Amino acid sequence: MMYRSASLVLLALLTPACNDSTPSSSSATAPAVPVTTTKAATGDFPIKRTYPAIASPVWQVEIVARVEGWLETRNVKQGSLAEEGELLFVIQQAPYEANLLVAQATLAEAQAQELLAQIIVVRNTPLVASGAVAKEEYDQYEANLAVAKAKVQSAEAQVVQAELDLSYTEVRAPIAGRIGATSIDPGTLVVPGTEAATLCTLISANPIRINFAPSANEFPEYLAKWTANQPLRAKITIPREKSWTREGTITFVDNTANPNTSLIRMWTDVDNTGYELLPGQYCEATITMDILKNVVTIPSEALVSLASDTYVWKVESDNTVKETKVVVQMQQDGTAVLKSGLSEGDRVVRGGVGKIRFNGTTITEAPPPKAPGTPPSDMKKSGNSPTSSEAKKTNG
Repeated sequence: MMYRSASLVLLALLTPACNDSTPSSSSATAPAVPVTTTKAATGDFPIKRTYPAIASPVWQVEIVARVEGWLETRNVKQGSLAEEGELLFVIQQAPYEANLLVAQATLAEAQAQELLAQIIVVRNTPLVASGAVAKEEYDQYEANLAVAKAKVQSAEAQVVQAELDLSYTEVRAPIAGRIGATSIDPGTLVVPGTEAATLCTLISANPIRINFAPSANEFPEYLAKWTANQPLRAKITIPREKSWTREGTITFVDNTANPNTSLIRMWTDVDNTGYELLPGQYCEATITMDILKNVVTIPSEALVSLASDTYVWKVESDNTVKETKVVVQMQQDGTAVLKSGLSEGDRVVRGGVGKIRFNGTTITEAPPPKAPGTPPSDMKKSGNSPTSSEAKKTNG
């Protein structure tokens, strides 16, 4: 009797469990998967190459003293801009002014001697014909005249040299540009041929030269463009300052590749009116090598790779997805160019492709991501903040 009662209790406990495990006759519909979508676009697609680049001055001139003397004045501030021909430094002028006066006096003396010799020759010319003056003596007069003329030429050269030396005491900017740092201060003795002769460095900053180096393996592509008389243009940008852009034509290609890196040096000169790009600063050079006409493009993040095939989740009119195989021609900057598989306007899943596993999955457009720092929606509705309750208690 006891065993029978225990069996009845066990049967009563197992009966509800068996009823709960029985499958329902109507299965629940799976919820739509939230994803982001986009449409395939058709248009021209530029093929670009981007290289790290470095800016350098078109002209860089070391300002060197050409005469010896004490530096009297420095007329420009270090780091300032100088115009072509602007006076930068003045070296002690008094000794060179004196040398010029001496050279001018020597020239005047030589000219007087030339005039005297000329008079003697003219005076004795008719006397030679009459025999009053010997021919040998007259030859000496003519020789004296020739020597006097040579001394005049030598004195004129000394004057020119003295004028040059005096002009070298005023050091002027040969080009327009920016003055570099200098350790030569007024009162310093500058001596040509020594370190003290270098007064400063002057660089041209506008235009500015952009140097970059493609691989030698890419040279045939560049050569094909130049052979077809198609000038290649470079777009220059500064990393983290995408608003600053300049464009220029490639004007130089080196005649050899670097044997250590197998890179070919190239450059372009671009406008730098605002002096926003400094020589030595790193930037980027982007070259448009070709333009693909009328091609279909989609974001690269929409692509799904499986073994050797590539496909996308194409969205049908009923918001279900279909696995669609595509052939990718190339990818660049987050964009895929397709050879086949999609047409303009076809809608594909862009974000959340990893959430989809089967054909026919229903999708829904996910809300856009929240901006950083945006408070949760429930906090917005309640209007509560960590200090609001405390404020109420304080007021109460």
